[in-house]
Amino acid sequence: MKSPNFENCQVALDREGSMANVSEAFSSWVGMGVEELVGENFRSFIVSLENSWDALIPQDFHERDFECFLPLSPEERNSSVGIYFNSSTYEHNVVLSLSPALAPHDTLKNAFMGDLMNDPRALANTLIRLQKAESRLSDYVSNFPGIFFTQRTDMTFSYLSNGIKRLFPQEHKEFSRNGGLFLNKIFEKDREHFLNKLSTNSGGRETFSFSYRIKLPPTGQVVYLLDVRTPIITATQKLLGYDGVLIDITRQAIAEHRLSNSVWREGLATLTNGLVHDFSNLMSGIYSISELYHGMMERDDPMANGMGQIKKSAMQAQKLVRRIIDLHREKPATRAIHDLRLLLKDQMDLVGIIIPRSARLQTDFGKESLPAFLEETGFRQVILNLAINARDAIERKGKIKISITKVAKGQPIMNGSSGEARIAPATGAVISLSDDGRGIPEEIEDKLFDPFFTTKDSSSGSGFGLYNTKLFMEDHNGEIGFSSKIGEGSTFYLFLPLAIDDEDDPSMRTKRMRRATREFIKTRKT
Repeated sequence: MKSPNFENCQVALDREGSMANVSEAFSSWVGMGVEELVGENFRSFIVSLENSWDALIPQDFHERDFECFLPLSPEERNSSVGIYFNSSTYEHNVVLSLSPALAPHDTLKNAFMGDLMNDPRALANTLIRLQKAESRLSDYVSNFPGIFFTQRTDMTFSYLSNGIKRLFPQEHKEFSRNGGLFLNKIFEKDREHFLNKLSTNSGGRETFSFSYRIKLPPTGQVVYLLDVRTPIITATQKLLGYDGVLIDITRQAIAEHRLSNSVWREGLATLTNGLVHDFSNLMSGIYSISELYHGMMERDDPMANGMGQIKKSAMQAQKLVRRIIDLHREKPATRAIHDLRLLLKDQMDLVGIIIPRSARLQTDFGKESLPAFLEETGFRQVILNLAINARDAIERKGKIKISITKVAKGQPIMNGSSGEARIAPATGAVISLSDDGRGIPEEIEDKLFDPFFTTKDSSSGSGFGLYNTKLFMEDHNGEIGFSSKIGEGSTFYLFLPLAIDDEDDPSMRTKRMRRATREFIKTRKT
């Protein structure tokens, strides 16, 4: 079959499959006039041009949308060029479109390429296809959420896709010259695991995968990577390196860690509840006995002070048990009016336990009552999360300061915090928690409140502390902010509106009444 002498041509068929009209390009190709072709059955005519097409064009092709490749050679596997055949069915007619084309990808690799070079159109088609393939591959590599690489046996990289810049914006060029640099980025405890995996799987050609952790500069953020690689082996079984891809699986790793621990945690929770209950009963007995004996003692009794201390400690132990139960309740407590000053003061028993004994805890809660409409357990968790972060930031003899200040509507709040200046939208209180630790690097400030973001490994932090704190503040119409200086420490600010009458804004009273009514109705339903 002779090569087509057109770029594209059309043929119109009636619903019976006969040609109703043809383009001049088609007429010229088959060597017949338009008048001679009109009325002829298209399938019978086209098959008469090349018998091998009888098996490729079904009898009822004109009754539905159809497309196929018609090779110019009778033997399809030997043809690198042919005709792309497409039919579109409409209500009253069928329109066929024919254009020169290369063979499909799955047959082109086995086709005879000699006829390709003799046809300029086929050659142009080849170049266009290569250009499109290269463009698509480039887009795919650029947008793929991972890093393609080719690594030599000395651990240097001969190729790294642009994704490496997101992890190591300053050092990515050095990976092509310094193999030890990449190894040093791997978490120290995972480095031996990495080398063992390479040693075990480098003797064959099979693709293998494993995961490990790396540390990102300058913050030391821990990222989990899935490493999928294939050894490059010569015919003489010599290892040249690896082709592969690195994928960030930090979120999945944290989720899997939580899931794997969920079963034993449920059992531990049941056991802990029982132990807490028994411990509470024991402390109740100790408190009752110490109170009885303390009441029977004279003031000048040398044992009175010691017994009084036992009584006080037993009461504090019971409070601690209550706090542990409240912090692990699955169902959030109902919102109510609480004095922020008293809640903070009461929470200091737990804060004092989690910080190092050598560290200093300074508080300034004032003497004025600061009532707020909030959920108590969530508030306690917020303070505890911030205190834990401060503990992790300070040295063993560091200092943590917690204070609360009342602010009037319209006054500036969170002075010194990052971002734009803020004004109190209503009369409220600002809680500040400061430490003299290492500070927060500027590079991670925008990510602090993102879920899953953490500079700790999965056993120390899940990346939800500050995220949950932000959600709590937003849910209570509050605000959160922070300020920090490297080497000097950080301060986190919490603004919460107070549940007090504000003559300047009577609508606040209405909102609080409506909110309290909704909470009351919800409580009655449950």
